[in-house]
Amino acid sequence: MSGDGASAVAGPVSGAGASAGAGPGRAAQAPAAADPRPGYLAAVACTLIWGSNYSIAKRALLEIDPLAIAWARAAAGVLFFGLLLLARRDRRALPAGLLRSAPLGLLGIFANQLLFMSGLKRTSAAHSAILIGMLPVFVLLISAVGRQERVNALKLAGIMTAFIGVCLIALEHGAGLESSSLQGDLLTLAGVLAFAGYTVVGKPVLRELGPLDATALAFITGGTGILLVTAPAAARQDWQSVSVQGLVCLAAVVFLSTILAYLLYYFAVARLDPSKVATFMYLQPIVAALIAFSLGGERLTGTFLVGGGLVLAGVLLAERG
Repeated sequence: MSGDGASAVAGPVSGAGASAGAGPGRAAQAPAAADPRPGYLAAVACTLIWGSNYSIAKRALLEIDPLAIAWARAAAGVLFFGLLLLARRDRRALPAGLLRSAPLGLLGIFANQLLFMSGLKRTSAAHSAILIGMLPVFVLLISAVGRQERVNALKLAGIMTAFIGVCLIALEHGAGLESSSLQGDLLTLAGVLAFAGYTVVGKPVLRELGPLDATALAFITGGTGILLVTAPAAARQDWQSVSVQGLVCLAAVVFLSTILAYLLYYFAVARLDPSKVATFMYLQPIVAALIAFSLGGERLTGTFLVGGGLVLAGVLLAERG
């Protein structure tokens, strides 16, 4: 769940993955007889929810500690996915499944969500969204290092183009590490790297368990870790002082981005080819940036436009290579 704190990009370069901010890996292609229109509606709704999550979470962070938000998300996710697993799987098989998915939970849920929220606190929603769009490039790099995928000239050009774009965005507000925005950008990129690792490491687990069960098991293992680490921050948070608007934004982050968007995603991939769903997911950074500029009050700059354009162009080049 990257980008949403888990913003998701379905079907990145190596063939599986998601976004945190978020989204899960590929699912099997649906039967041709299924009516595709509900699937398209679900994909659009999912893109809008995850795209708006950056600005909504940014508003919640004005009043709530990022670790307290991570705790609330983890609590809701562990409860929801735990009940889902109890309904879908043999309880005797759960311990083995949890052990199998533990590395996925550590990378894709625990590290990704904590880094995403901590980064978003320090940088803008638009920066966060575009940087999370780098996920397919990081997946390609990890796959290449692990000799799972070859890097040709076109993919290399895409990696370099996206890297230049990231540098422009990260340095927009200054080059010093004391810059809060740069710290947030680096934390966000670390979260994307963690989710890229989840994507590559999780490919055999996704094939073995299926994307829904693998995601649910990973969320329970990683979410439980988040609950343990963030419990002190949640206890320190003065919840009574949070405004109604802040609580509504928190509820949207918890229930819309963490639960509803995942249900919509799986509904979409059950009725559409995964590559078609991926097309919608690649629009997510653009949707997020537009919302941040039009409704979130963030300032649009020429540097961001050029850097963001280079990132998206680099991702597309790497994807087509």
